[in-house]
Amino acid sequence: MIFSDKKFYKYLTIGEEDKRWGIYLTGAGNIMIDKQTEYPLIDDPSHHYFHWSIGRRISDYQILYITKGKGIFESEITGTRKINAGDIFILFPGIWHRFKPDEDSGWDEYWVEFNGDLIQHYRLKEFLSPENPVITVGIHEDIARNYLQVIHLLKEEKPGFQYIASGYIVQILGQIFASKKYHPFEGKAIENQIRQAKLTILENLHQSISQQEIARSAGMGYSLFRKKFKEYTGVSPAQYQIQLKINKAKDLLIVSDKPLKNISHNLGFDTFDYFCRQFKQKTGFTPSEFREKNKR
Repeated sequence: MIFSDKKFYKYLTIGEEDKRWGIYLTGAGNIMIDKQTEYPLIDDPSHHYFHWSIGRRISDYQILYITKGKGIFESEITGTRKINAGDIFILFPGIWHRFKPDEDSGWDEYWVEFNGDLIQHYRLKEFLSPENPVITVGIHEDIARNYLQVIHLLKEEKPGFQYIASGYIVQILGQIFASKKYHPFEGKAIENQIRQAKLTILENLHQSISQQEIARSAGMGYSLFRKKFKEYTGVSPAQYQIQLKINKAKDLLIVSDKPLKNISHNLGFDTFDYFCRQFKQKTGFTPSEFREKNKR
């Protein structure tokens, strides 16, 4: 373990019980690298130290978050990438890489190292990809706080800390991919346009408003609207609209005795059969089954 005002890091020996949990911490740290400072630090353990001219391969995953300064990252898959404050880059087991801060700026870095079956699942589902290891998330206090929580657990190393640390690692991953999804919209006019469209859908649940009308309400052409809406929300505007209608229908089925056809008509479904098909597709029950089940 290394600890000072400007750096802390610690690597762990992992037991079989930790591995069975599905995700386990193998190390963590935060380092402030001043200008004109040799990097990597010469007191890094031999199994993680590397010289720039040689690079390295590691056996676990690492997520590094740069909160100040700039530098470069390079891997055998990506080539050279510039790194700025607010960038995160992910290191993958067995893949050659190297990185360093600019001599004129230095940088501040947080990092966690981990592995486990759950991470293999994320990689299999292409949430983690060595082809796209650099992600711009911006400067976020919540992300840095989770790194610091892991470091705090690592300093104390109380019994069972691995289970708590694994939760923070998953949260960091969630924050990374949420930021990745949101970043293209942040501070841009299109974000307000999508929010306006969502509000229009909400305000018109009881009408059969078309997607073209919703696009016009947001000041967008339909093709661009459909594309950007799905990028922002993860679903098409039509599916988003239907899901809100189904959610409202579920509420009405539980709290009221309105006939099913009235509910379908009041929520702007074109036909009762279409309402029933969509309801069962989204909930697994017909409207009458859902009402009976929940009222009972």
